[in-house]
Amino acid sequence: MIDSMQMLTVIKETLEKMGSKYASHDAQMLVYRTGLVESKYKYIMQKGGSNIARGFWQCEPWVMVSLCNDYLQYRKDLLKKVAEICYLDWSFFTAPDEDKWRNILTTNLIAGIVACRLHYWRVPHPMPKTLDEQAEYWKRWYNTSKGAGTEEHFKEIVMKYG
Repeated sequence: MIDSMQMLTVIKETLEKMGSKYASHDAQMLVYRTGLVESKYKYIMQKGGSNIARGFWQCEPWVMVSLCNDYLQYRKDLLKKVAEICYLDWSFFTAPDEDKWRNILTTNLIAGIVACRLHYWRVPHPMPKTLDEQAEYWKRWYNTSKGAGTEEHFKEIVMKYG
């Protein structure tokens, strides 16, 4: 497992580069805890099953393609900023490809942080503050009803490792 303070620092620095509205303490903690629950900061490829979710945040490549096509395409300034932060050419965002994003999400830590934060940013509800609220928010908006995770699992992992 990666040192938690180092991971929190990388998350904080990345979100601050995105802009202050993305970098609240609550957002930093939700992104950190999402990665912790999804991978324990140990796995960069989904265990078992299809092995499709990638990176510490276990983002599926189609999710990033959707973020590019349905969100970033209409926010060129943010697209430019995100590309710079991730050290990626604009073409990965303007003509997204699932196979390329599978590799990027597996190998580019910053891209995983950005993908997680933008995924939560699009949720039309306030950022959760407490652990219970974060567990509910994660399950509803990130893991979804289709995912195997539970709110109880989220809280257990955070209490044990976080």
